Amino acid sequence: MTSIAVVGAGFGGVGSAVMLRRAGYGDVTVFERADRVGGVWNYNTYPGAACDVPSHLYEFSFAPNPHWSRRYAPQAEIQAYLEDVARRHGVLDRIRLNTEVDRARWDGERRRWTLETDAGEHSADLLLTACGQLNVPKIPPISGLETFEGPAFHTAQWRHDVDLRGKRVAVIGTGCSAIQVVPQVQPIAEHVDVYQRSPGWTFPRMDFSYRERTKRIFESFPVLQRLDRASILAFHELGAAALTSKPWLRPPFRAIARRQINKAIKDPELRRKVTPTDEVGCKRVMLTDDWYPTLTKPNVELITDPVAGVTPRGIRIRDGEQRPADVIVLATGFKTHGFVAPMEVVGMGGRTLAEEWSEVPRAYLGLSVPGFPNMFLLYGPNTNGGTGSVIYTVEAGVTHVIAALRELDHWAAAKIEVRREAAHAFDRELREALSKTVWHTGCTSWYLDENGNDPNQWPWLWHKYRRRAAEVSPETYELTAAA
Repeated sequence: MTSIAVVGAGFGGVGSAVMLRRAGYGDVTVFERADRVGGVWNYNTYPGAACDVPSHLYEFSFAPNPHWSRRYAPQAEIQAYLEDVARRHGVLDRIRLNTEVDRARWDGERRRWTLETDAGEHSADLLLTACGQLNVPKIPPISGLETFEGPAFHTAQWRHDVDLRGKRVAVIGTGCSAIQVVPQVQPIAEHVDVYQRSPGWTFPRMDFSYRERTKRIFESFPVLQRLDRASILAFHELGAAALTSKPWLRPPFRAIARRQINKAIKDPELRRKVTPTDEVGCKRVMLTDDWYPTLTKPNVELITDPVAGVTPRGIRIRDGEQRPADVIVLATGFKTHGFVAPMEVVGMGGRTLAEEWSEVPRAYLGLSVPGFPNMFLLYGPNTNGGTGSVIYTVEAGVTHVIAALRELDHWAAAKIEVRREAAHAFDRELREALSKTVWHTGCTSWYLDENGNDPNQWPWLWHKYRRRAAEVSPETYELTAAA
């Protein structure tokens, strides 16, 4: 039986363990450095943390949950859902918690992967990385940050022991975490300074609670939940078309975003500050119902002057003004281009994945890399998007892995590796398509690296990803028989 090692126990790790088990591959070991499953939802517990994809799409297709409390599930429910899926589908005992994988090394003679963990070595025929993209906080190099006398922490490392009531709070950043945190902090803080580098487009979230009667209907008639999921996916595909190949669809989205600003903010100066000048979708579009109303509150001030440094008692902006703060919250995002960080991966000939990706991370369908046989990445390079659900993408990726395992079984092979020429051909196709998308219209975002390369985005519709990931062809992969 093929043994499989999975690194990470978020949606990718738990989902792959369940899908592999359902496909007949039960020899799976999942390694998780934290003390519980959940991945990004285990780490991000800041006030207001919730999903920005509707609940019925942000769930496994094989484990629908009719009991979500809201249209957009909050963090604690998502965490509980993932733990429940692992328990109900019998994979919880396959997960080794509090175990970090430091290094994974391909053994060419044995045609196996050796994992070096802080609990000892582990060997497996196949390696799956499900490390995620939003798990390593990005701490900006702000001068003097270490001299601040009060609490200073990242949203992904929220200090629940710090009471913000009556405090002067400085929030650095106006991205997805900030627009959830600030509306929760504003009612209890004495004053909130929000430091914005550049504004982003937002759309109405239109969140609401599900009534108990509605939940019972979803439970009694699962087809209704599947229809809701299908309608959400169709709308996301429309958004994907607008961001990629159909720019003529963008003006209506831009009009909706402008109306949201104009409706909530009457002050022309504040309205100017929060209105982006770049194309809608060039940066990550955010969903919110209360961000703009919060910015109009008397105890909130939006500051667009760059942060020059941190003093022991506050923030210094570029014009020299010192603004007092009792607490600093860094809503500054994550290091999104590591994909397997901080683990080191060593493939054939001793070449590391970091060396292979020295220019830009590349992988065939975001899943496989030449020179790294029997290894697949879940939620790897170019499997993100301005719309869609990462869980949909993960399921498509695991389907690809299962197809690869079927090929290994069918041909009694010990090694499967993507052909370099196939990977290069895909990458050329990908880069050509990316150049025509909204993400390459001139803005700066976490999607792009410092050289303008885009290792994150998928430049087509998501059903195309699922269709392409469903097959493993001889033209794409090379199989090697057992020794």
